[in-house]
Amino acid sequence: MQRSFPEIDDLLSPLAPVLAREADALLDLRELLASRGHPGKCVRCFFKLFSAAGSEHRPQLKPLLAWMEKHLEISVSGDGRLLEVLPLELKPHEDLESFCHRTIESVRLDRSYRAKRLQLAFRYRQLAA
Repeated sequence: MQRSFPEIDDLLSPLAPVLAREADALLDLRELLASRGHPGKCVRCFFKLFSAAGSEHRPQLKPLLAWMEKHLEISVSGDGRLLEVLPLELKPHEDLESFCHRTIESVRLDRSYRAKRLQLAFRYRQLAA
């Protein structure tokens, strides 16, 4: 028996007709979000859908974008400890590579950690109940 995920289905169902050619990415994203699968894969799927949507259909992805920004974040770790948590901020007209470069540059240029090596990772937010 397949479980139902109304919130996720409500976000993705309106995209199916517009992004029919990206049905695999939509289904992958649905499964990832429903199972709290790897958050980095969720972000990659989002950018794939965003790219495929084209400028005329990108406004339809705003609810999904808002959901992802509400539920995902970026952790910054160094020397085996958490240093900071950044909000996920997805910008219009940005691809995955640009997003990653912007985030890395922000951490590299705007902070001065003593850690020799920093690690950035996507993760699910710990939302207050």
